Amino acid sequence: MSLLVIGVIYLEGNDGELVVKELAAVDSHSNRVSSYVFKRPDRWEGLSLINVRMNEVIDHGFNWNDVYVPYSELENVLHRETSFAVSIYCFGPVKTEFIISLINRTVY
Repeated sequence: MSLLVIGVIYLEGNDGELVVKELAAVDSHSNRVSSYVFKRPDRWEGLSLINVRMNEVIDHGFNWNDVYVPYSELENVLHRETSFAVSIYCFGPVKTEFIISLINRTVY
């Protein structure tokens, strides 16, 4: 039986849109840890000044251009990571609802 724990660090896009910057997945059965840092999404330009300022505070110093996983792969990565999990856990209602919306599975 595989339990998967997903951790997400995200920034805020326009209109409160959640934009995942980092994703980690820990599989309890195999003790496997996966970590992904995503490139800036194509629609990232034109953020409001308040969003830019908030994101600067939580950015953790990663340069979006230093990573190789395209943002368009986020959903595929989540499906791949969760495909064999019996139970999926994530901390925080915002992150949990976001993941549910992408993989259409129960997340605790």
